[in-house]
Amino acid sequence: MKRFADRLREARVARGLTQEQLGFALEVTKSSVSAWENGRETPSFRLLPILRRELGRSLDELVCGEEPESSTIRDRKSQYVTHEASPSARDEKERSLLVRYRGLSAKRRAALLELIKPEK
Repeated sequence: MKRFADRLREARVARGLTQEQLGFALEVTKSSVSAWENGRETPSFRLLPILRRELGRSLDELVCGEEPESSTIRDRKSQYVTHEASPSARDEKERSLLVRYRGLSAKRRAALLELIKPEK
């Protein structure tokens, strides 16, 4: 069975993110991500929901190594809830913008969307 460090690295690479990009989204350094991927350290619990969102993997899959069941994650209210749709970036510049956008607080995201909203 693979270790958390290996599953984390595989998920990051599959998502097309560098350690630096993932660190930016999590507001940690590249060396922190490297330490997690090499098994020297583990991320704090508060970062797990953000890791799940940024890597598009369930916590069961990332932490426990359980295989996902048809791209879904468990929820208390219903048996399963599907992953939030995650658009793909067309190039590295767009990917960088997307990672930075996802790293913003909800309030700043709303302000940015208001700023770039097309005029009617």
